Amino acid sequence: MSFDSPWRWTDGQFAGFKEGLGKVPAEFQVFQMDVKRNSSREAKARKGSEALALIEAWQPQLLYVSDDDAMEFVVRPLIGQHLPCVFSGVNKTPAEHGLDSAINVTGVLEREHFVESVRLLQNLVPGPLRLAALSDLGPQWPPIIERMRSTVSGLPGVSLSVVDRVRSFAEFKARLQSYPAVADAVVQLGIFALADTDGTNVPYQKVQKWACLNSHLPDISFWVDRVHHGVLASMAISELEQGRAAGRLARAILVEGKPPSALPIRSAVKGHPVINLARAKQLGLGMKSSLLLSSEVITHFPWEHDG
Repeated sequence: MSFDSPWRWTDGQFAGFKEGLGKVPAEFQVFQMDVKRNSSREAKARKGSEALALIEAWQPQLLYVSDDDAMEFVVRPLIGQHLPCVFSGVNKTPAEHGLDSAINVTGVLEREHFVESVRLLQNLVPGPLRLAALSDLGPQWPPIIERMRSTVSGLPGVSLSVVDRVRSFAEFKARLQSYPAVADAVVQLGIFALADTDGTNVPYQKVQKWACLNSHLPDISFWVDRVHHGVLASMAISELEQGRAAGRLARAILVEGKPPSALPIRSAVKGHPVINLARAKQLGLGMKSSLLLSSEVITHFPWEHDG
């Protein structure tokens, strides 16, 4: 996995993968690249080499990877070899990962529910919306930004007025505090690789807490974990569905004997609405009971539970 465990996104994908794989006697070795902490290209390459060494020593019958960094640093060196590879949670296009002629690789692309998330936000904040998108410099975010740019024109009264990518937590704070002059809402993207003054990455939970306590603009993102940590709303990508779809592909390879090249790369399209009620109350936003009944509702901020 590109990231680490315990974390809902990676754990949910893995749980979904095992569910999709079904009742197949299987032994798993799990390798965590932990790119939230190992965020430099050199550190990612080092973790990728460690993963490849484990694969060479263990000789698995199939490799399952989640998210883009594992694709780049683990799967890419294995393209065209005998080991079947299945992925999920990948934002870049197959061509960007060099998969155009990869006969041993298939998987599930992660596609954010941007239009649906904005429409959910419009239920809470009616009227025209100028959006500001804010992200770290992670390589997975430019494809998402481009898809947002290409689809925002289909949302009447909505514009993507600002897109910022920043390296440090200090820059993140400054940009977020500048947005009330140019935007009505924020799209929160990358928050895992924001450097502190000592050069280490600030834990994303700390980033989100600061944003929640210091920004008075409504915000959306595309993952349920972000809403748990203070973002207002999301039509969230289902990590379980990502994993389930990948698990079904793995089953087709291992049980049905199909080659990866016969299994088209696909997107998992199912999402679900999530609302942070504590954030809505903080921002003074009301909402219809029907919206609450049809959504997953987060009632508290995590730091309130921490005492």
